Amino acid sequence: MEAQLFALISAACAGRNNNNNPKMLYDLSLKAVVGSMDTSVPSLDRIHKLRELPRSVLIDVYDLMSQCEPLKDTLLEELSDLDVFRRLIRHTPARSKLLRIIAALMASKKMLSRRLSEAYVAQYALQAQLQENEDEEKPEEEGQKLDPPPQQPGMKAIAEAKDKALIMQRQLKHLMLATEYSKMQVVDDDNVAGTSASCSRWNAPSNIYVNDVLRPVKSATIVDANAVANVNGDSEEDSMPEVPPDDEGEIIDFGLRLGSFLSEAGWMQESIAVLECLNERLKRMKPFRNIVIVRIDCLQRLLFAESAHCNFKMAQLTLDELMELNRNCNSVLPASLIAMTYTQISAMHFARNEYDNSHMWSVLAMRYLKTFAPARVIIDVLRQAAKACVVKRDFARANLLICQAVRRAREHFGRKHQKYGDALLDYGFFLLNVDSVFQSVNVYKEALAVRRGIFGNMNFHVAIAHEDLSYAYYVHEYSTGNFTCAQDHVDKAVEIMKNIVPSNHLILASAKRVKALLLEEIALDKMADGMDEEDLLHQSEELHNFALQLSLEVFGEVNVQTAKHYGNLGRLYQTMNRFDEAERMHQKAIKIKTDLLGPYDYEVGLSIGHLASLYNYQMKKYSQAEDLYLRSIDISLRLYGRSYSGLEYDYLGLCHVYETVHDFEKYLRYAQILENWHMLRGQNITQNKTSYPAIEEDYTIDEVKTKFFTINNKWTTGLVHSPNGQTGSTGSGDPTSESAAPSIGVN
Repeated sequence: MEAQLFALISAACAGRNNNNNPKMLYDLSLKAVVGSMDTSVPSLDRIHKLRELPRSVLIDVYDLMSQCEPLKDTLLEELSDLDVFRRLIRHTPARSKLLRIIAALMASKKMLSRRLSEAYVAQYALQAQLQENEDEEKPEEEGQKLDPPPQQPGMKAIAEAKDKALIMQRQLKHLMLATEYSKMQVVDDDNVAGTSASCSRWNAPSNIYVNDVLRPVKSATIVDANAVANVNGDSEEDSMPEVPPDDEGEIIDFGLRLGSFLSEAGWMQESIAVLECLNERLKRMKPFRNIVIVRIDCLQRLLFAESAHCNFKMAQLTLDELMELNRNCNSVLPASLIAMTYTQISAMHFARNEYDNSHMWSVLAMRYLKTFAPARVIIDVLRQAAKACVVKRDFARANLLICQAVRRAREHFGRKHQKYGDALLDYGFFLLNVDSVFQSVNVYKEALAVRRGIFGNMNFHVAIAHEDLSYAYYVHEYSTGNFTCAQDHVDKAVEIMKNIVPSNHLILASAKRVKALLLEEIALDKMADGMDEEDLLHQSEELHNFALQLSLEVFGEVNVQTAKHYGNLGRLYQTMNRFDEAERMHQKAIKIKTDLLGPYDYEVGLSIGHLASLYNYQMKKYSQAEDLYLRSIDISLRLYGRSYSGLEYDYLGLCHVYETVHDFEKYLRYAQILENWHMLRGQNITQNKTSYPAIEEDYTIDEVKTKFFTINNKWTTGLVHSPNGQTGSTGSGDPTSESAAPSIGVN
């Protein structure tokens, strides 16, 4: 095997200097090396020596090993060695292959992610605890006091938020904190003559800190005079060492890279364990010049993983710690770090259905987004701001942002990269919300293909893509009743989630909710054909109640997500002829949504239309049904215009009301309006018209920001509550059901 390794390295070198088909020689050498491997003791000893290979060669050997089932246990042991994985994770070209390797191992139930996180915590958490014990035995030296543990005010109340008053109190608190947080000092390229190279590398997981924070640099970051005047640069900070000791710097760097890699790979719980361990270590570490910057970066990564995993209690603690750290911050922070931190805070509020706060933080992130920011940061900031604009029904801004994010991801990373898949998923979300359902299905299909190509089948990110595509198919096929594709994808989403999250997890509940909607529609179709499908309806009820109870536990009564569950149950009880219960559910949904979102929001209109249908077709309350239909139509016309798909059901409902009460003048008027709607809708479909066509222009970041902040819309500041409010549906084009939860993923 030694001769084969020598041939492999020679082939790799030849590949750099020879144009006579060097790749073929290299590939043959790779296959020869891996083909000679087995699980005998001598072979295992030789495999252990592979780590001495150059990183570019080693990752190719491991990649080929991951495709050989008999070698996967051996590969698992090799990659579980932190020293080996540290070498590879710092090699940027190896990142995509590492993702593919971890997917192959996970598919065979080789839990590399867990092994890595446990190894990191076992090796470094213990040392951190020992350091804490030593510090307790020594008197504190002036100028070297450790940061006090972060305060956790109001966490119990937040966790038990069950009523409207507490929700309003929490929103007010965050609004005050947002004002304070926005005062962070920032390296602003608009106000300085130049910027250091360090600013351009923040939050690019493959090459951060090594040259910026954890090692000395020759020139300091350039800041404007006003910023410098506000920094206490001649006191405690001047007495601190510039960087941590070499061994601590390596631990920090590896922890940040590993934590980010694990969340990127879809293993959120393992990412949280690594970043929590690193955060505790940083809090106990002897301060150095840029420790606040490093801590903020660690916390924003941790916040992403916790929010994506729907661990909102821990996410709130992390947010509180970020705010506390900011209050005591005297450091000048890179603009990209601030933009990314604001983006993660926005994403957390988005996942909690707190859309005012999500929009506000995303607008702040846009303000700090700079031309020199890394491509990953730019794309993530644009994606999250676009989603926040979608739920605020600010579609013009959302279209601008998400189209720029998709284009940049495609051009910078390519069509097979995770960032492109992430951007596509958010573009599908936008399209579904602007009633471009067919286009949304196609975009979601491409996003799923990208994610499966990277992560395989048994993966968190892949499950999310299956669920989103299932819901898009459900909306698209509602008029036909053919839910085969939708059912196939939601079954896959549920099966994956059952294998990777607890049975009472919010993400699993979200997939089950989509399945419940499908079961209800399938049962209705079969009942129309004369079949008894009570069992399907009871299965749907069980799934809806499961999702409702979990939402009540996590979010409380006064939350958009909880209101959606009430609406879903209202529709189901209507189908099951339990009309009084259906009425109560719809009324609850309308009240909560109106209180949170205002009377003219899409979500309010959706629930009003469902109650109108109940009054019209089942309870014979025609006067009340008429009023509700007219309100629902008014909201739809305000938001979407005359060709909106959901108008058909309200127009049909009104025609039925007027025909039943023999008001033929109004019947004829709305029958004509319905006919005009069909013509307009048909023209749009035939000509493939959309209210928000894709923006293909290549704008600079400054141009994007200028357009974003100058579009004539009162939501620019994000600090005003409007009667048009915000909504959190994934499927605003859906005329039949309360919307499924938005995609989650920093996503």
